[in-house]
Amino acid sequence: MRSRHLFACVVGAILLVVVGVLGYWLVTRPAAPLSPELETPKLALEQMPPGLRARPLFFSPVAVPVLKEHWKEWGAAFGASGVSLEQLSAEFGATLQNPQAWRVLDRKWRFGAVLLAGDPAAFRPLLDHLRHAADWTLTRVDPVGYLFERSPAKAWKATEVPSVLVAFQNHSKAEQQIARIQLAHRLMFLEEMPAAKGLLDEVLAQNVRSKEAWTEMAHWQGMSGQWLASSKAAERALALNRRYLPAQTAQANALLGLGHFEEALRLTRHLYEALPGDPQILLLHAKVTHGAHAFQEETKVLKRLIGILGEQSQSLGFWQLYLGQAYAAIGDSLLAVEQFQAALQDATLSGPDREFALKALERLETKPDSLNTAPIAPTPSLSSLLDGPARRP
Repeated sequence: MRSRHLFACVVGAILLVVVGVLGYWLVTRPAAPLSPELETPKLALEQMPPGLRARPLFFSPVAVPVLKEHWKEWGAAFGASGVSLEQLSAEFGATLQNPQAWRVLDRKWRFGAVLLAGDPAAFRPLLDHLRHAADWTLTRVDPVGYLFERSPAKAWKATEVPSVLVAFQNHSKAEQQIARIQLAHRLMFLEEMPAAKGLLDEVLAQNVRSKEAWTEMAHWQGMSGQWLASSKAAERALALNRRYLPAQTAQANALLGLGHFEEALRLTRHLYEALPGDPQILLLHAKVTHGAHAFQEETKVLKRLIGILGEQSQSLGFWQLYLGQAYAAIGDSLLAVEQFQAALQDATLSGPDREFALKALERLETKPDSLNTAPIAPTPSLSSLLDGPARRP
């Protein structure tokens, strides 16, 4: 089946967005807790101008503990609505992967600023939307996240990286290194590759035994298409700690990029067992199972992913389209039709995706036996996910 071949193009070209799509937040906690400045958007909130504090703030869930301490001040911007911090957090969290739904909220609250803190994978679609939106300007990037202000505003530039790190100059040497690694991670989401590489080189020059830095370097090299170098960097991290899950994830990504699907599958099966509820690991495992032609396993992983995203109130249409295509790949027309029909119920499904689902349904319902002889070519957005987008840097 030609569609199966199209999907199998995961070989080689995949994952400019190893970090972007999967976005695993690589810096795990050391034995001692990190300072609040490295785990929460404490600095961003403290340094926010008074004019922005007076207007409704959109925030990701990581900001809740800090906002809770001063909610009387921050909550005042939401007026007499009576809405609680917890209610806003749930309402806002449901739009992090859905820019269209976020726009509805923006019309409702007319945000003065957007604070995206924590794992960038949790809000990648919204981050990319805001980066390219004419009415919003990125004004701050730090080791915890990003701040956007409504345009016009002074845009942040990569040349500001040294000034960002000044806030950590009195922290321990270990925390200064963590700050650089976390900042490099966030810079990669902005495609600021030279600045990110400079920070990682700086850390490794100080501490060649930093498994976190080697892991992040593996992702940097993967995003640059240097898959063999990526695998070697991941191996350097694993040599320091074989159980370090972020390094295992980086190695699985590199093996996927190299087309070594069976080796990658052994790793992602282990990661899936260790982190069965992590959507990013599920997506990685689904891509690897596809590349390894473990199609039945792929459908099971995708079903679990859709279940988890549904519990998080995320839009499911795109993922149902993905699962429908996976069912089509194994010749199960009934389940494929079920998923395509479900996808069409999602109002946020893009025009090309909707058109693809309708055409696939028409063919599957009239000629279900054609699955093994005629192609169902993936929609452009689905193709970019499975085949890997063109390298932007």
